Amino acid sequence: MASTSARFPSVRGRPGAVLLALLMVLGLGGAHPGPAAADPADPPGTYQNPVMDNVADAFSDPSIIRGKDGYWYAYATQTSMRRDNQGGPWESQHFMPITRSADLVNWTYVGDVFGPDNYPEWRDFASTYYWAPDIRYINGKYYLYYSVAGGDKNTIALATSDHPAGPWKDIGRPVLPYGTTVNHIDPSVFVDSDGQKYLYYGSFRDGGIQAVRLNEEGTAPVGDPVQVVGARRGEAAYAVKHDGWYYLFYSGLGCCARDEGAYPVFVGRARNPMGPFKDAEGVGLADLHPGGTIVNAPNGNKWVATGHSANVVDKSGQDWILTNGFDRHESDPNWGGRPTMMDRLDWIDGWPTVRAGAWTSEGRQTAPTGAWDAGSTFDEGLGRFDTAGRGAWTTGSDPDSGRYARGRSRAAVPQLLLPRRAPDGDVRIEADVRLRDDDGRVGLVLASAGPSDHAVAWLDSNGTLSVEVTRDQKVVRKRTARLHTGADPRTWHSLTAEIRDGAARVQVSSAMLDMPLAELKVDVPEDWRRGGVASTRGAGEADNVGVTRLYTPVTVKQPEPHIGARLPEYDEDFDDDQLDGWTWFGPADGKVADGQYVWPTQDADFSGKGTMASALLRDAPAGTYTVETKLHFPITDAPDGRSQAGMIAFQSPKDSIHVAPTRTGPSRQAFLWIGRDRDSWPEMQLGPSADTMWLRLRHTVDPKTGEHTFQPATSRDGKHYIWGGVWHLPAGSDPRIGLVSLAGKGVTARFDYVRFCS
Repeated sequence: MASTSARFPSVRGRPGAVLLALLMVLGLGGAHPGPAAADPADPPGTYQNPVMDNVADAFSDPSIIRGKDGYWYAYATQTSMRRDNQGGPWESQHFMPITRSADLVNWTYVGDVFGPDNYPEWRDFASTYYWAPDIRYINGKYYLYYSVAGGDKNTIALATSDHPAGPWKDIGRPVLPYGTTVNHIDPSVFVDSDGQKYLYYGSFRDGGIQAVRLNEEGTAPVGDPVQVVGARRGEAAYAVKHDGWYYLFYSGLGCCARDEGAYPVFVGRARNPMGPFKDAEGVGLADLHPGGTIVNAPNGNKWVATGHSANVVDKSGQDWILTNGFDRHESDPNWGGRPTMMDRLDWIDGWPTVRAGAWTSEGRQTAPTGAWDAGSTFDEGLGRFDTAGRGAWTTGSDPDSGRYARGRSRAAVPQLLLPRRAPDGDVRIEADVRLRDDDGRVGLVLASAGPSDHAVAWLDSNGTLSVEVTRDQKVVRKRTARLHTGADPRTWHSLTAEIRDGAARVQVSSAMLDMPLAELKVDVPEDWRRGGVASTRGAGEADNVGVTRLYTPVTVKQPEPHIGARLPEYDEDFDDDQLDGWTWFGPADGKVADGQYVWPTQDADFSGKGTMASALLRDAPAGTYTVETKLHFPITDAPDGRSQAGMIAFQSPKDSIHVAPTRTGPSRQAFLWIGRDRDSWPEMQLGPSADTMWLRLRHTVDPKTGEHTFQPATSRDGKHYIWGGVWHLPAGSDPRIGLVSLAGKGVTARFDYVRFCS
């Protein structure tokens, strides 16, 4: 998400207020998903980035939720959506468009959150941007937090609705005051199991990303905020809870710069929603040398700047991540639309990564699991289910969920509704449930062998989640957990269970957004029938009941680049003044001293706007190679002049990239410098910096395009390297490798060596 409106091209489209009203009048807003209209470009079971390409050329800063009507709904920053829609009058833009899908692959436009006839009246409509929506479902209502932007008056606002397609009503005031040190945009709200709401926000100012508690209504901050990501280092926060850890995703620099933007996605985790969040190396995200484990970054294909992420789970339990990005081969350089990408999100050794570290996909991929193996939304009644126990089941309907199943019995004995032909073994089971009366229970059937033998995850009117294993009508095993006092079981809640090797992991949440309200584990008999819902005393209602074969997790990351044999004929140890094979671009500078190359930083860069920087260069080996240097650079004491030193791949000042640490404001970090000037925007962030660092560049040639691709790595001990995203220099060039020390006086760089490996 850009921090100023100038970073967004003017984007146009059709207002959606009339369409939204029509949808609700026709009842479409409460309908369950029918068969999706297949995109002819997507063979069955596959998809290809960008998603939504049949409805949107631009759908940036995506947020997503599965509504209680069974559809997935996605929301985006104010946009034109279609390329041929750009350039129209302000009133014709899409002010946070909404799309929906039955399978996460085929999408339909359903309307806009705001328009000329429905907008926050506390801001002037004609001069306001509506950015970065964040969708949540809390106690029966949809909450959409979003950024209100324009000039220096940026803040977070909130609209609510009874249905994910709207109509939406702003609460009439901002959630936060206007900010200066912190850029008040890019909200993400997290509701913890105790009911406490947290708001994460911020973007590329000295205040970084902040976290603050919200009041019970979610409409105002309570207490003081805490900085959770370092100054000028991130935006687009997104918080989840996974295996007992709180994970904070965020995106680095370069959101809207197609030619130079990396916009990698990072993550840190903590035991508390307010942090401190640390990366896989144990480095804090808000440290002076901030860390951040890479989740996604450019990988050398056509997609760049793929950031501003949101997560979603498919019906098999597999996580997916949505981002927005640019096609760097786009023929129209003036078109600034950012389409939505979707890729598999793997959790490996406790850390999330896109496609096991392969990052954003370009080619055709296996699609998410968008349909249950057995189950129903009850649009066609109860015909796909069997019943067991006393009583019966009927159907009801409401505007939010459409048709649903309703228990019908006054007995305390469980009545079961079991999907036919459900798979056995390892499965994911899910349902939306709610209570109609105060003296009964509603639950998710984990497994059953008839009305007397079953394992059920129950939700009762007191807000207790319990898992009971019953044999011969007697409870032989029970686990319980309490929901927070503000949770209302009379509104829809999602019950899910993942059964693997006979062990069921049960979770209750508002809407499957990795914000669990309670979790339990229990063993269930492996030979019992899987899936279904249950009710006692006719108190329960259930919808979206399904059983699906459980996904197979990816447990091994992509290997790091292989470093081959040394190439000593290219090495330089700076043991004498004769630098054989080395030449200068620009005036010679620095000197060999005490076995190092000593080089005070130049007040120069490669932008051509002032003094041109020098580079000490040599020819590189042919083909694939890795080059490394050890750098002493007292960045801790550096003035805030963006001084930097490191290693460069150089064809010309225009066609060059270099890896170097620097200091900007309070933060220090290593970057791959894609741009030519000394400003860190929109360069590619790498690992944390230190006064002594090891820097690497791995060179390959893309066999399809002939481009020279470079992947940087940084280390603080010379043993453990953090590999960053991939960037490119043009095909047909012959880049040399060398050293630079530039971008502002005041620091002296000392290089121990330059070494090459195959």
